[in-house]
Amino acid sequence: MAIYTRTGDAGTTALFSGQRVSKTHPRVEAYGTLDELNAALSLCLCAVASEPHRALLESVQQQIFWFSAELACEDQAPAPDQRIISAEQIAELEAAIDTAMGRVAPLRSFILPGRCEAASRLHLARTLARRAERRLVELCASVPVRYELLRYINRLSDCLYALARAEDSDAHQRNIIQEVTTRYLASAHAPSAKEPAMSLSFQDLHQLTRTAVERAQALLVPVVVSIVDANGTETVTWRMPDALLVSSELAPKKAWTAVAMKTATHELAGAVQPGAPLYGLESHMQGKVVTFGGGYPLWRDGLLIGGLGISGGSVEQDMEIAQAAIAAINVGTHQ
Repeated sequence: MAIYTRTGDAGTTALFSGQRVSKTHPRVEAYGTLDELNAALSLCLCAVASEPHRALLESVQQQIFWFSAELACEDQAPAPDQRIISAEQIAELEAAIDTAMGRVAPLRSFILPGRCEAASRLHLARTLARRAERRLVELCASVPVRYELLRYINRLSDCLYALARAEDSDAHQRNIIQEVTTRYLASAHAPSAKEPAMSLSFQDLHQLTRTAVERAQALLVPVVVSIVDANGTETVTWRMPDALLVSSELAPKKAWTAVAMKTATHELAGAVQPGAPLYGLESHMQGKVVTFGGGYPLWRDGLLIGGLGISGGSVEQDMEIAQAAIAAINVGTHQ
């Protein structure tokens, strides 16, 4: 069966009532833009990772069919058996908005639309929803349009924005996990000829702490010295008199970060900047990761054996104290 009828060759189309109008008629422009939006939502469905988002988008696509059918009919009141947009569908969109926005950090500035494919497609669909809204408002100037339709299309664009933010956040978190995993695995494979495990001896712990304290005293900077083992478990924490209370929190975090990331903490600073591979790491780790100087991984014969964290002075002083302590024993800060 041929899909072409030739009846539209002169630039007109038929409404549900059979009346023929120009293809540029405001009513046709309105439901035609909804058709564009529905096609864009299909692309979104191919990219989104969240199953609840997929279910919502499929539901919205069905609702847009109802929406378009109502606009293509000149009758002011929908037929009794006709599926229509109501307050129920609007409430579903609002619930989805609240859920999605509750999972992302608040914004204090404008953002570029989409850092991952799913979010980019959702943002494109959002702009089409806004255009459909403009066409609907234009149609309202000449024919009656149910208020629920205006509310729905306005809320839909907000919902697509919220879903895009959530998809971006989820994708970014997956990227961080992948980056951290890659870095960890890259340095986790020790040659089989070496001992399977090695740790800091009591003498190492004593010498690290003693040297760090002596260097801190020479600089007149009271600090907290923290040492963790290769699993990140705290083994020594020494607080010098008058050291800042916050240093008791920061020093163990520096030591733990150095072991967890197998990197000196000052070397992470560039990796967490906007656009860098680990951007957002600190917030995703709820403040457990420190990305300024004073934390060092401790390596011996290619094996990670612990981490050292110093806090209490300036970043430069903390690093100097840590380096002096590390130099006092037979360890390195790189594999």
